[in-house]
Amino acid sequence: MLVRAVARAQSASPRRPYGPACRTAVLSAAYLADEADVYLGQFRERDTQLRTSRAFGIRGWTVLALVDTFLSIGWFTEAETLIQEATAEATVLRLPRLQADLQAQALALQALRGTVPPEPWLTPSVWRGVCLDENRATHARLLRARGLASIGQGDWDGGWRHLRELFTADGSPLHPVLSPRSIAELAVTAQRVGRSDEVMPVLTRVRAAQGERPSTRMTLLLHHATALVDPDEDAEQHFHLALVNHEANRWPWERAHARLGYGIWLRRCRRTREARQQLTTVLETAERLGAGALAASAARELRASGAAPTPDTSGLLEQLTAQQRQIVQLAARGLSNREIGEQLFLSPRTVGSHLYNVYPKLGISRRQQLRDLLQDR
Repeated sequence: MLVRAVARAQSASPRRPYGPACRTAVLSAAYLADEADVYLGQFRERDTQLRTSRAFGIRGWTVLALVDTFLSIGWFTEAETLIQEATAEATVLRLPRLQADLQAQALALQALRGTVPPEPWLTPSVWRGVCLDENRATHARLLRARGLASIGQGDWDGGWRHLRELFTADGSPLHPVLSPRSIAELAVTAQRVGRSDEVMPVLTRVRAAQGERPSTRMTLLLHHATALVDPDEDAEQHFHLALVNHEANRWPWERAHARLGYGIWLRRCRRTREARQQLTTVLETAERLGAGALAASAARELRASGAAPTPDTSGLLEQLTAQQRQIVQLAARGLSNREIGEQLFLSPRTVGSHLYNVYPKLGISRRQQLRDLLQDR
């Protein structure tokens, strides 16, 4: 609330504008307090100043926070554009740590979209110049990205290992801000690999560090994690508490992720009708956001709940536009986005956007699945 009050004061006093140091302080406070709307508004003003001064070495670090925010609120297209722009500038200015952070964020974006490429995921020459022990924010972004990418390729054990490294053996966070924001993802992975009891010390430390009044976002994440791994708590109550606050709509991906967990819990309790209601909402949200991995998970759970039969692939391509069908067929043959673009006179980015949009329609989450899908036809 204090962050919002200061931001309003800035906007209401155009004749006595706050200086760059104050704007930077408000920007940082908004990011740390999970005030996404305040952060986005403050960033636009501060970014204009930094662009004018050509101080990209300073601006780069605010860009990282903005990409983190875009990813958390489901603005994937905006995140991709900003990553590309910032990477080009960081490469020209030879800022290896910034390049490394941006690569990690790009990998996390691919994982959320369900488009994780084959390894290697990262450029060794970039990471060779970064000391992870001294740059814990970079290390935390890397671990989360690798964890999500591993999960995206079906390697849940690998996902667990990477996400667990966001915290020390006794549950202390590797990074005080970024590590706690992955507590729900860690809980999901732990439950999947049968290691929920190992998350309890971490969850206890994170909960204590947030104090009596955690942010809306952290409240959502903590209830989601508790519902999954704490055997002494009422799981359904915590799922309700994670979802009941409408202010959590500012974090649509994370709210849908919690709703997916609730839908799975309901299905396992044989409350299939309620499960389908939750899972249908998840699928609609994921498709709107372009979150292919989440959409694929929701679709699988819906099928498991008996909501729909296993999809018949014979008519899947007919729901696509002619151009989308061409792109899918070329991608299934192994062509890259650039090669497809050259054949169809499109930019690689446009090709990628089409693929991200068609994956949920085809019931898949990864590029590698296209070949099997078309062979089945």
